[in-house]
Amino acid sequence: MKIKYSIIFTIVICLTLLAACGSSVPRKELQNLPSLIEIIALDFNQNKLKLRVSHRNSTAREGNQLSCQLALKDFSPLKVTAINLPDLTNYATETITSEISLNQLTLDPQTHSNLPYVLDCFLFSSNFRKEHIIKKAVVYQTPGAPGIYR
Repeated sequence: MKIKYSIIFTIVICLTLLAACGSSVPRKELQNLPSLIEIIALDFNQNKLKLRVSHRNSTAREGNQLSCQLALKDFSPLKVTAINLPDLTNYATETITSEISLNQLTLDPQTHSNLPYVLDCFLFSSNFRKEHIIKKAVVYQTPGAPGIYR
């Protein structure tokens, strides 16, 4: 009789542990998410803007063009010239460098150790609908490199 109760007790414990470890809600696969665009670096010395473009979709994106406006705190907005992007394969990330007129901003590195920004972009494509992407973040001055922010 003791063996019968110990077997039943063992089975109940095993089933309880299996139920506790299992997930009650099935997970959704992360697909068909909007693209991401963020600033990697701003170089005031060479008037360069470096962007990271992430395509988070299972379908390749072809014939891409990016058009942006950059607003830095305490400065007037700057227009980024239209950038032709390479085709973005599924879940691809590309790094793009563009020229921008940063020299028209009078930046004092002593008072601007960080720069809050809003990057307002439109991503056009031949096989996707137009995406409007807005990124708000802060870039910080690179130590030992005046005029470069990451």
